[in-house]
Amino acid sequence: MKLQSQFNLQVAQSNWWKSNEPIVIAVSTGVDSMVLLHLIQQLKQYHPQITVAHVNHQLRKQSEDEEQYLRDYCNEHQLQLVVKRWEHGKISSGMEAQARKFRYQFFKEVMQKTGSKVLVTAHQQNDQAETVLMKLVRSGNLKEVAGIKPVRKFAGGKLIRPLLKVRRSEIESYAITNQIHWFEDETNHDDEVQRNRIRHHVLPNLVEENKNVVDHLATFADDLQKQNDLVAKLLDSYLNNLDSFKQTSNSIEVNYDDISNMIEPALQQMMQRLMPVSLTKTQLFEVVQLLQNQRKPQGKIQLGNGFELQKVYQKVKIKKIKSENKTFREKTGFMVVLNHWYDLPSGKSVAIFNSEKVPNGNYLRQSYFWLNDSQFPLQIRPSEIHDRVKLKGGGHKQLRRILIDHKVNNEERKLMFSLVDCHNEVLSILGIQESSTNKSVRTNLYVLLVK
Repeated sequence: MKLQSQFNLQVAQSNWWKSNEPIVIAVSTGVDSMVLLHLIQQLKQYHPQITVAHVNHQLRKQSEDEEQYLRDYCNEHQLQLVVKRWEHGKISSGMEAQARKFRYQFFKEVMQKTGSKVLVTAHQQNDQAETVLMKLVRSGNLKEVAGIKPVRKFAGGKLIRPLLKVRRSEIESYAITNQIHWFEDETNHDDEVQRNRIRHHVLPNLVEENKNVVDHLATFADDLQKQNDLVAKLLDSYLNNLDSFKQTSNSIEVNYDDISNMIEPALQQMMQRLMPVSLTKTQLFEVVQLLQNQRKPQGKIQLGNGFELQKVYQKVKIKKIKSENKTFREKTGFMVVLNHWYDLPSGKSVAIFNSEKVPNGNYLRQSYFWLNDSQFPLQIRPSEIHDRVKLKGGGHKQLRRILIDHKVNNEERKLMFSLVDCHNEVLSILGIQESSTNKSVRTNLYVLLVK
């Protein structure tokens, strides 16, 4: 019962919710969430009004058994249960991200219906260690590498992860001791998913090097979160005391000289003040290059999320622009920001998404690319006569032949744009034909959407 007593103390000290306060618990019927539900049910102090929220993803035959088991469980324990089925067609890519987006939208709806300001999920210490490793592999961004936060804002309330410092082995031991039934998700063994590869291959090898590596990675995440919070507070204080610093609801302005010795963290903090997103390394590189270029006293860079950075002599300004859709200039190309839509002169819109962030929807065209980091940043530019796409069986096809094969008329040809990598290799004649790319250990999957 050690875990139960630790959990009781944690709830009492953290003041996450009050007695009889409505809360929503996300339950998948996996061991983590079933143990979390049991722990909260056993609370004598600070016992909340529980609503169980369950998503039937309808991706496995076992999903029906899981839903029925949870219905029986909640009925037996007199718990309110809300179930939603994910109605979806065939999903060829980005399934994990789409499912996550659906779940959290559902949880938000349940919170609103029940009047709850608290969502509780069952992320645990091994999840934290896996997340840190995944983020290190993907980006190295300090805010992302800091992993999962134990508490964060969500849907006008907060999302709480009480088991984040508890090992998976301890959770499974508690479940066995207390005869808690759970279901194993067979997709957790699919090595096509990056988290599963980290879980099954990378982390076990690290454990062989040091049996405490999961604890160390979790401690690293906790320490880095604290460091990030401290740096943010110090930067806020510094910016607030600058005479040149001005902020409105949609913009921030400061003199370059006042932040030149801390340019990257200052830019990140300015962006965070306007919207909780981080600038990528590529964006930061482009911005710093512009600001330090004395031969270019003025310029603009699109930051995504509806914001742009403006350099006007010594002033640096980040501001909200009228539309998140960026209009193409007909004679010049520009760097592509991932996960954001761009309008084409033809009336269509395009976007390039990380595979885990692909939004739901019906699209005119959906294409897939395996790309490595050395190919970034990507660019969209007017198509050129010498453009060619790489064919799946080998060889290439010239733009002229592509336009003939697709019967593209002269007026439409004037509006053709190409997606290219940083080496000017064509990935797509947008809306018409894509190059073939190969999957390898060094590449990640990206999705091009046209609507």
